[in-house]
Amino acid sequence: MSKRDTDYITPTTFVESLESEAFTDFLQSVTSKNSSILSITLPIAGIDPLAALELKPDYEEKFYWNHPENSISISAAGSILELKATGTKRFEEIAEQTNALKDQIDAYTVIEHSMAGPLFLGGYSFADHNVGSVWKKFGAARFVLPEWMLIEIGNLHLLTLTILRNKRPADEIYQEVISKITDFLNLAGHLNHHPDRHKKQPNILCTLQEPQDREKWIEKVIKAKSLIKKGLFEKIVIARAALMSSKVSIEPTLLAHQLREKYPACYNFLIQRDRNTSFIGATPEKLASFHNGIFLTEGLAGSISRGRSALEDATFAQALFRSRKDRNEHQFVVKAIDDSLGKFSHSIERPEHPGIKKLQNVQHLFTPIRASIKDGVQIHQLLQELHPTPAVGGFPKKESVPYINEIENMERGWYAAPVGWFNLNGCGEFAVAIRSALLHKNKAELYAGCGIVENSDPAKEWDETLLKFIPMMDALNQLDADHG
Repeated sequence: MSKRDTDYITPTTFVESLESEAFTDFLQSVTSKNSSILSITLPIAGIDPLAALELKPDYEEKFYWNHPENSISISAAGSILELKATGTKRFEEIAEQTNALKDQIDAYTVIEHSMAGPLFLGGYSFADHNVGSVWKKFGAARFVLPEWMLIEIGNLHLLTLTILRNKRPADEIYQEVISKITDFLNLAGHLNHHPDRHKKQPNILCTLQEPQDREKWIEKVIKAKSLIKKGLFEKIVIARAALMSSKVSIEPTLLAHQLREKYPACYNFLIQRDRNTSFIGATPEKLASFHNGIFLTEGLAGSISRGRSALEDATFAQALFRSRKDRNEHQFVVKAIDDSLGKFSHSIERPEHPGIKKLQNVQHLFTPIRASIKDGVQIHQLLQELHPTPAVGGFPKKESVPYINEIENMERGWYAAPVGWFNLNGCGEFAVAIRSALLHKNKAELYAGCGIVENSDPAKEWDETLLKFIPMMDALNQLDADHG
């Protein structure tokens, strides 16, 4: 099935496929053993997963995950069940809750694929506890098994439905499956009707650089440098927030569309907790990808802006590569990842020297890392070991991270924390939630941080935060322009 396929696949087509002996046997088997949750995956006609979220607006909870250059897109809505944990053992507790569910979920797939079947979508907070007035809605660790999920992988489109068994007979479950599939097939018809453009004018107002904010930031950088000079740690990442507000509520799916169009080299994510509250971002930083015993991650630290010409861009890249401050900061990240993965891995592979990752408005020092993981190691163990990397925490981790909140005096929530998905087979993918914003009603709180080392320049670090606000700020301003 190619992306050019626009043929309407009729409900009858899928009814016939689900009348197969294999599916009938599946329903009979799960009803006889009283499984509590059923997961059903089948290929479906191509529809943009983000468009599907906009066509089904009645859900409180929504999830979107997109990486255009990797040709993957996931959208999901609703909540059949949730995994939650808080405290120092939250990673372990999520893993334990996942293992306990394996006997409760039975999955049927029309097509064999690593992304077929149930996925758990969500993430962790930066700290062990998440107590901010808005952030507490997300919890310290929370993953949802959605009611439905659309996945686009290259030219393949999959629909996964999650059904509660509730001790019902097979024919009743069958009718629910057919009804839900028909509902999704009918979405194709809605694409022929162009929705009215949104008429309201957001009038988005931005507060990024008040004089007192800059003064407070410089004081925080000086404090961080003094702690480094005392030998307490070698690097610490401190962040700040900037507020943008609108006269009307900010629509997260519209913002997600802007981000994926502007930042195809990034993980674009949206986690909508309720109608008023979402966490959204376009992050360049992969934290973890785990499949068939192979674990992929990366070191991403050290930043400089893009040039206005090819020559200026190349000059900036060379300056970044030669910067002692940025190379040292990057090396802290790579060393910490090596140390974290060492006890879980048979082997670790990475280039000796970093390369340059170029994004639309910034370029970073970048080192890809590949590890062959020992049998029995779960993705949540690896996440716990890696989080937070020195790119968003500090080095050494145990010595530096406890000082972050003291210096920042800010609730990070899920900013700079792992967000993503995983399945019951141990596969998953997570990104570090930077270049992000917390949306609540008509306000957007943007986050940006900088790695502070002994020779950091406070004024330059302030300018770097302004650079890192640009992705979210531009996307919000584009909404303003589109509504005009």
